[in-house]
Amino acid sequence: MERRASCNCGQVSVTTKGEPLRVSVCHCIACQKRTGSAFGVQARFPIDHTKIFGETKVYQRTGESGAVIDFYFCPNCGATAYFSSVSLPEVIAIPVGNFASLTFNIVPQLGSQGDHKSAAQTFPHPTVSIYQVRALPWVNLTGINDVYD
Repeated sequence: MERRASCNCGQVSVTTKGEPLRVSVCHCIACQKRTGSAFGVQARFPIDHTKIFGETKVYQRTGESGAVIDFYFCPNCGATAYFSSVSLPEVIAIPVGNFASLTFNIVPQLGSQGDHKSAAQTFPHPTVSIYQVRALPWVNLTGINDVYD
């Protein structure tokens, strides 16, 4: 399956081929600040299954684990387009919200009731939770198989 992710203004986009290696949520303080939300949600893809379009700027930081992470963002709208760990250059992570689209909010996939499913309903759900110890107390996600503090 091919999917397209983009920033808010559309200047940066990433197309992906195949299913993500994993979809995870991260509760670290940096992801909470980066997203302005309770956690970040990202899908990881092999870099050779992606194509990146548009100009990006990079912000590099050291994560709580000590890993160096490069965040690529749109210089126009400021949205994070994708990010990668210097120690794992063959994989990129794309914020799941970047796959949302007002133009293509309905995909031609029939559900069990014969109704159309939205793109959000057909994207794989997160199965991994990272920095669970920093999760806000009201966050309760279902379908998580692996938890890392």
